[in-house]
Amino acid sequence: MANTYAGEVGIDWRGQEYLFRPSLAAIASLGTPAELVQLLTRCQSAGPDGFLASLSVLLACYQGDPDDLDRLAGYIREHRGRLRFVMGAMQPSEVHIIGARLAVAGMVGEPKRGKGDGKEAVEFDPAEYVGVAQAHLGMSSVEAWQMTMIELQRAIDAKFPLSEEEKRKEEMPTEEQAEAVVAHVQALREKRKKR
Repeated sequence: MANTYAGEVGIDWRGQEYLFRPSLAAIASLGTPAELVQLLTRCQSAGPDGFLASLSVLLACYQGDPDDLDRLAGYIREHRGRLRFVMGAMQPSEVHIIGARLAVAGMVGEPKRGKGDGKEAVEFDPAEYVGVAQAHLGMSSVEAWQMTMIELQRAIDAKFPLSEEEKRKEEMPTEEQAEAVVAHVQALREKRKKR
């Protein structure tokens, strides 16, 4: 059974459960740190490229025999010198959505309000997070590579809880967020007046 709190996805089809786990090891198998950021962007974009990126994430995160997954998610094969996608039981849009969800869970984890500097990342290096798990949580290399980003975030938060002052700061919107809300409300009021 899938642990959705850890970012796993489970699909029951024809009496079989298909489990997808976006572990650091699974995500690392998809490319270099720079390629991983590009993959995340591709998964979240529409069209064939986004679909293919999401399909590759599904394949990397699947916890069973890849041949079993072909029947569910589909596969790519060569036919007369051209690559063709052979559909499985899932619709391509479902493959795309689930693959993108796994990519986000595997690289971003649970986004937190007020965290980050607003700049787009150029690299995602799973080995750095494995090192964090080993150094701060006392995990072995094998255990750390099997963690998901969500599990790592929660474990770090539990080991190093925020102070009351930090919690209050985290709950407060930033100046930019507050200004955006005010502008949105003003725009809605203007629309309402015109009716």
